[in-house]
Amino acid sequence: MTKTAPRTLFLGGGNMGRAILNGYKTGGGNMSEIAILDPFINEAHATDLGISTVYRDYAEIPEVTKFAMIVLATKPQVFEAVSRPIADFLDHKTLVISIMAGVSSARIVQSIGQDVVVVRCMPNMAAAVQKSVNVAFATDAATKTQFEALFAGSGPVRWVKDEDDIHATTAVSGSGPAYFFAFTEALALAGEQAGLEPQLSLELAIDTLIGAAELLKHNRAPSRLRESVTSKGGTTAAALEQFALHNNLNAIVMDAVMAAQSRSKEF
Repeated sequence: MTKTAPRTLFLGGGNMGRAILNGYKTGGGNMSEIAILDPFINEAHATDLGISTVYRDYAEIPEVTKFAMIVLATKPQVFEAVSRPIADFLDHKTLVISIMAGVSSARIVQSIGQDVVVVRCMPNMAAAVQKSVNVAFATDAATKTQFEALFAGSGPVRWVKDEDDIHATTAVSGSGPAYFFAFTEALALAGEQAGLEPQLSLELAIDTLIGAAELLKHNRAPSRLRESVTSKGGTTAAALEQFALHNNLNAIVMDAVMAAQSRSKEF
């Protein structure tokens, strides 16, 4: 059964916005109710999603148009420059959803120049395959159902009670896929240096990550899984001893997460 979404405008049609929309479409969302405003959008991408309404700028939107939801899927660095005209397309029931890192609900309201209900969400790129973690904060709990109708198709929604927690979730799950990609690259390079053909080493690293993820999916206890594949005095134990040396792995990951959290607070 096709779900009917409110009339929704995506401000920004880049990778993350399209990933959310792809999840919505796959989940049975009504794409005819979606519009995108992006001066640089590749219209072929919108067509692939089944979206026929694409605006290059605000002037192309009919003056009488009021959106039930507006999704801020633009970069935080340009939000101030593009936010003011949003007020022309709001009514008293419009929900504003932001997937921008670091931009607070209060700042969004101030920039738009009109009192609106805001939901902040930090998804990640796995939305494109319906596996995102969508961490969200709402200034009005009554809007949660409306938000989930749009985002649940891209992956599970995790609500936080404190908006400041979005900075930490950005550092863990928002940016997190890149950490696993980087580790996969490092593992492939190590395999190559150990004597494997580059392509074989890369395939082994990727397929090993996929397999490990499936194990975690069915048993959400990483420490237990790690122990189950680590024989005393064996090859896995020898490798993990290097990760544990001087607390190397934990320290590197902590530094990475703290750096991402700090950058989120700078926007």
